Amino acid sequence: MKKLNNLVFALLLIVCAGHYSVQAQSTPPNLPYYDSRVLHFGFILGYNQATANISFKNPMPHSDIILGATTERQSGFSIGVVSDLMIFKYLRLRLTPVISFCDRKINFVTGNNGDISTLTNNIETIWLEAPLEFKIQSKRWHNFRPYLIAGGKYAYDLASLKRKKTDAQDVLIKLDNQEFFYTLGFGFDFYLQYFKFGIELKTSFAANDILVRSYNTIYTDALDKFKSQVFYINFTFE
Repeated sequence: MKKLNNLVFALLLIVCAGHYSVQAQSTPPNLPYYDSRVLHFGFILGYNQATANISFKNPMPHSDIILGATTERQSGFSIGVVSDLMIFKYLRLRLTPVISFCDRKINFVTGNNGDISTLTNNIETIWLEAPLEFKIQSKRWHNFRPYLIAGGKYAYDLASLKRKKTDAQDVLIKLDNQEFFYTLGFGFDFYLQYFKFGIELKTSFAANDILVRSYNTIYTDALDKFKSQVFYINFTFE
């Protein structure tokens, strides 16, 4: 987490430095008619961190065995394309289908006759994502423009074990392969000589519980909800 905070801080410093440098320039702006185009395309390279919000049943079954559980952030990456449609001057609609590779990790703390141990379930995830987002732009400042993002997305997990036979000793819980998210974030566009470069920070929060309750283990029984949460740092080239 500390490394992530340092990365975000460094990105903000770059953005601030870029803003002040472009303000100081007296040269004509790059790509002066870029935003007058109704539709344009590009691609995305991104870094992500996946975790989950979990809750327990009350009272929790098997409380003599399962003492608690925690989730850990796991890093991954994303690649995809950008299609951007202008609605009016400061509002655009973006469809950005991506494929994201990441893991979700949950640790169960268990006790047996006074002995405490931790069992880990590492859930490999390959999401096909279809985000549909509104991009709310500020006024352009020379070659720099900040913006806000709000929207939602559908994600399908190609690596889901939902329908695969597994051993309860190896796979403690199973997750559904379909999720719906809402997304909030912000970003910064830099107009370069030949293309527009963007830095985007956003978080997606799952709207639906994806715990597969038909997978009958004591770990599944102990949980009430499992909802994914993913943080993204995306670099866009348009």
